[in-house]
Amino acid sequence: MKINAWNTKLGQREAQAVYNAVMGRHLSEGEIVKELENKIAGFLGVKHVICVPNGSSALLLAMMGIGIQPGDEVIIPDFTFIATGHAPKLLGAGVIVSDVMEDRPLLDIDKALGLVTPKTKAVIPVDLNGRKADIKRLKEELKGTGIYVVEDSCQAFASGGAGSYAGKEADIACYSFAVTKIMTTAQGGFVSTDSDELAGRMRLLKMQGMENIFESDVYSLAGFNLKYTDILAAVGLVQFDRLPEKINASVKNYGMYSETFKQMDGFNLIPTMDNEVVYTPDVLCDDSRSVRAYLEGCGIQVRPAGKCLHNASYFSMPENCKNAGWYEEHLLYMPGGPDQPEENIKFVIEKLKEM
Repeated sequence: MKINAWNTKLGQREAQAVYNAVMGRHLSEGEIVKELENKIAGFLGVKHVICVPNGSSALLLAMMGIGIQPGDEVIIPDFTFIATGHAPKLLGAGVIVSDVMEDRPLLDIDKALGLVTPKTKAVIPVDLNGRKADIKRLKEELKGTGIYVVEDSCQAFASGGAGSYAGKEADIACYSFAVTKIMTTAQGGFVSTDSDELAGRMRLLKMQGMENIFESDVYSLAGFNLKYTDILAAVGLVQFDRLPEKINASVKNYGMYSETFKQMDGFNLIPTMDNEVVYTPDVLCDDSRSVRAYLEGCGIQVRPAGKCLHNASYFSMPENCKNAGWYEEHLLYMPGGPDQPEENIKFVIEKLKEM
């Protein structure tokens, strides 16, 4: 028996949506993309949503939108996927990694504020695996400094509950529709903002800096081609309709694990707040290497935490990030997600109990 860490379910409705888009000659960015943007904006309660090819390009567009350039500094958490840091780095900024909190692997606001210098242009807190960073407090602390808060919500779309979804309070938030997300279009993502100025600038930047590509007569900014496609957006509309059931399934799957680990020595859970939707069930193990080896021997794929970002020589770590290092050593991602069959979860739990 082979159980993958993530299971993706696409069906007849998604296939029909793609067929309709192709037969209707809706290929590159057009009306279907606009429809998806409008639906997401309404769902999140934000003014502007701009779709892009993936979460990494969402981060890049956000950095371009706030004007990141060589000489600037951007603060990010040490414990996150490396794309968070690559976006500012590729624009020439210095990337400063900060430690995460002891009880939750999210940016430690106090430690991040201690790294602010006159060169700091932005802080990028990350909503890791559905758990929301404290954006409200960070914004309050940075008020009047001119430092932007760009929230990496690529792992937290639809987490947090109506009126307080992840990303809503940031200057710009970035999201992903990659395969291992609550809803997927294979690749894809978007940025959101309530700022008319930032939205207008990012719309220009994703279209080579032009308001009208057909005319190509006014070059406003040095931009890029970050258009999304109507084909993928058609899949997104079907997935968006399924969002309530996908959220419920994720919550149920995580709940099955959480009840199990409450009764087992050697395992601990990361505190999860009300309405947070954990994408991939995560667990803290006394001996993560042994647990992973045992489960993989049972035909169960388990994903370890990635290396902390300070391991990249091109980032800067002014202070020791001991909490991030601890999570790197002890965290494992169990099979889960919104489309993981319940019998798979039960099999994993059975094997853990046997262990």
